[in-house]
Amino acid sequence: MRERGVRLLTGTDAGVSRAVFDDFVSSLEFFAHLGCTSQEIVDLATCEAAEALGLGKVTGRLLPGLRADLLVVDGDPLSDLQALRRVRLVMADGLVHA
Repeated sequence: MRERGVRLLTGTDAGVSRAVFDDFVSSLEFFAHLGCTSQEIVDLATCEAAEALGLGKVTGRLLPGLRADLLVVDGDPLSDLQALRRVRLVMADGLVHA
């Protein structure tokens, strides 16, 4: 599908029966089975998602003037997606949540 220009995005069915909110990383790992690199997967979950929602000029990247919620993890998710399971800090809307 990617080869034909179909836009891929990450996501889950969280909120419906038996679909939990804390399994987003598993949905990201699925894309590795499709041949996506870790960088591509992180982009799908951030800047590509923002673009698809029409929010690319508001959020989705760490750039001056854009809104950003931050996830601090133990490790480098660009080389190991499992690092996303080791959350150390969350910053949302300017507030730190430990």
